[in-house]
Amino acid sequence: MNDHLALIKTAQSNHEDFVELSCGADMALIFIQAKLMDAGSTTFKAIKSGELADILAGVIALSYTALQALASLNQEVAESRKESHLEYKMPAIMRLLSDKINDCSSGKAEAYSELYRLCAQLASGFLNADFDKSFQTYHAWYTGKEFNNKAMNNPDLPDLSDCLYE
Repeated sequence: MNDHLALIKTAQSNHEDFVELSCGADMALIFIQAKLMDAGSTTFKAIKSGELADILAGVIALSYTALQALASLNQEVAESRKESHLEYKMPAIMRLLSDKINDCSSGKAEAYSELYRLCAQLASGFLNADFDKSFQTYHAWYTGKEFNNKAMNNPDLPDLSDCLYE
């Protein structure tokens, strides 16, 4: 977990920050929430398409954005306080992702951490994918683009089909 956060912190230190914190805490929170909602929209569109590689890319984009928020707020991934058992049915997954994205509007590190962990669990358990390899591939794709708002607004996501187990 913290290896993924370290990747993002390194990328942010080499480029302009994900969130310009000088704009004030309220605006930073709004910016972060908008980015999460964009990534969530990408994920839900992928779920609608039914393509596993696209769903994986959406879930990874969402986890990546959650960690970007933590890095921008200079927070670490919070420890999980509870065991979670997921019901792997699309409506339940959609509701859970929506709830976790909404919880992030609190601006608390725990909410971003829970979203990140949920995405990791979905990638590994539901999609039967290598979460670490997917995250690394997404990171390489993301940092290969210009590090600005266009990177996440681009509807083209990396092909993560190699990260799915057969």
